[in-house]
Amino acid sequence: MRKFFRPLVYFTGKKFNATLFVLAFVFTVMIIFSGAFAPKSEKINIGDISPKRYVATRSVENTVETQKLIKAAKDSVGNLYKHDPNVAVNAEKQIDDMFSAIDDGIAQMKENAQKEAAWKNAINKVGAEDGDYQSAEPQYDYDLNITLGVPAYFTSSQYQEYDNLSDEDKALFIEDIKYGVNYAFELGITEDTRQSTIEKVENIVNETQWNDTLKAMAYTISDAVIVPNLILDEDAIEAAKEQKASEVEPVMVLKDQKIVDSGEVITAEAYAILTSLNLINTGSSGNIVHMLGSVIVAALCFAAAGIYLYTLQKRAMGQNNSVVLLFFIYVLSIVILFVTEKFENYALVPLSVFAMLTSILIKPKIAVALNAFVCIIGTFVFNGDVYCLIYFLITGSFASVLVQYTQKRTMVLLVSIAIGAINMATYFGIEIFSSGYSPKVLTESLYACATGIVSLVMVIGSLPLWEGVFGMNTKFTLAELANPNNELMRRLIIETPGTYHHSLVVANLAETAAYEIYANETLAKVGALFHDIGKLKNPQYFSENQFAINIHDKLDPYISAEIIINHVKDGLELAEHAALPKVVKDIIQQHHGTTLVKYFYVKCVKEKESAGEIVHERDFRYPGPIPQSKEAAVVMLADTVEAAVRSYISSGNDPSGIEELVNKLFKDKLDDGQLNDCRLDLKEIEIIKKSFMKMFNGMYHHRIAYPKDEEIKAAREKEAVLEKEEELKGEKSDDSTN
Repeated sequence: MRKFFRPLVYFTGKKFNATLFVLAFVFTVMIIFSGAFAPKSEKINIGDISPKRYVATRSVENTVETQKLIKAAKDSVGNLYKHDPNVAVNAEKQIDDMFSAIDDGIAQMKENAQKEAAWKNAINKVGAEDGDYQSAEPQYDYDLNITLGVPAYFTSSQYQEYDNLSDEDKALFIEDIKYGVNYAFELGITEDTRQSTIEKVENIVNETQWNDTLKAMAYTISDAVIVPNLILDEDAIEAAKEQKASEVEPVMVLKDQKIVDSGEVITAEAYAILTSLNLINTGSSGNIVHMLGSVIVAALCFAAAGIYLYTLQKRAMGQNNSVVLLFFIYVLSIVILFVTEKFENYALVPLSVFAMLTSILIKPKIAVALNAFVCIIGTFVFNGDVYCLIYFLITGSFASVLVQYTQKRTMVLLVSIAIGAINMATYFGIEIFSSGYSPKVLTESLYACATGIVSLVMVIGSLPLWEGVFGMNTKFTLAELANPNNELMRRLIIETPGTYHHSLVVANLAETAAYEIYANETLAKVGALFHDIGKLKNPQYFSENQFAINIHDKLDPYISAEIIINHVKDGLELAEHAALPKVVKDIIQQHHGTTLVKYFYVKCVKEKESAGEIVHERDFRYPGPIPQSKEAAVVMLADTVEAAVRSYISSGNDPSGIEELVNKLFKDKLDDGQLNDCRLDLKEIEIIKKSFMKMFNGMYHHRIAYPKDEEIKAAREKEAVLEKEEELKGEKSDDSTN
């Protein structure tokens, strides 16, 4: 099957990837348009008769009722006033100006009357005989026409009564008027309270000592100068209204609550709720707006996902056919969403399938990150709300991590239960938060649990199809390759037992170290098991398979080096024939990198030195490439140190020197540039070294020397002598007693 699909899955490139990206976006937009915003709802207007019973598909605000409460709250705010101190000051000044004008008017009137009387007396005096004439007295007319500056009118009697007052009484009269006016201003005067306040001032005036004429004059003056000193504070009123409005709790229509029943009139309130829930068709313009918004959000999601993959996961997406695989996983997920959209309950939507497939087939980090983008798209396709989005995000994130533990059969059941429980808890928590508890919530939570379990079964069951069609290699496939019943493993055991034992030790070292640095420990183990399968072609040429006789002693160093180096090429041929995964073949090809076959290089230099021949180092180096992944680098290091330590121990050296040897071997690889492309940092290299040492300390620890046969025989003879002496002592003791 892999060979059949190989032209498809390995057709990659930037243009091809970009094309897939655009196709995925177009497909998404088409699904959104045909799903969430399809014109499948009734077209209803206010005042129409409802054709069916409508219930809320989610909790939503009743905006009409909320606005009514807000309006009532604002209307409850009364008038708020601010005090104007200048009004009282102006009133007092007006009173002073008024009486000043009255005093000036009366003085002018008297002056004119006196002049007129003097003129008359002068005329009479001229016409009279012997000075006998009647003297004319000034005639004071208090019907004055004085400009007072305020809308007030006084009678002549009032002017006259005021004029009859002494200067001291005039001042006292004016002070009494000011006292009444200031009292009014201290009470605070509005347009509505002005008249009642003036009446209070009149009561104060009535209590004074003045006669009725002067009191009437005081009434007139007070009425003229008393104006409102409390004016409407528009800003304060508006702020108070906004405060009252903010205290109003929104009126909510809860999920599954009836909006309008069949046969009932569609009110403005019901129409607003139906519109906000997209339960009725409000016309093409509304759909166009929704569609435009969905396209914008979807485009931003795709842009963010593309930037993330290109910048942070460029290497991972460049491997094999990851882009093609991701495209088909995404398309499958969108189709699942489209099919399940009719359920109208997000608990039944197995969107976590995307996160789990991406985690197993590509990379867990990519699965967790892209799950967020797909959940947003999924919410649009499903026409869900924010609670739907939260559910997809939480369950997908957990699923992408937990599915990694299903590589062991014993863990599949436990993981499925865990995923189901998480789905159930997430749905239950969201629903009781948004709508409160009800028996229905518990039932739907069980549906969510079942959906999570079914999603995992779908993913595990479909893995062989994904692996076969796209040539992907999951931990499940790799774990099967590690089975000793594998054909190549059986050949290693039978034909090259030394190489098989070496591969087992290297596999244990590599698996442990890869686990410590969070690399793919399964790939490292399988790669280590198969890294030397090329030795099956000429097993007798490798030291671990030789017994007493070393064939290389009789061979030219060039030939020996060629045979040793060719085990990589031979291994690739066997791997190709056995259809081993590419990642395993990469480790076979890269586990020696471009290292130098030092033993035969030095041997050749010594042999050719006497003849003056030049020995080229390149003839004794592996063709490479150097390790391109962490797993390949770990296998290289494990292979190097295992062979060297085994040789070191077999030569009778003290195990205490193993650590120094390992440090030297690691330094050689670093200095030779063999670890330049594998993305291992110095901290990880140190962790690998410590992991190896932990394994070696367990394998080559100091043991107690067993005693020789002569020592055992001497111990037994000494024991017999001591026992004989004890018997003699016992006999002597008995004799002395007798």
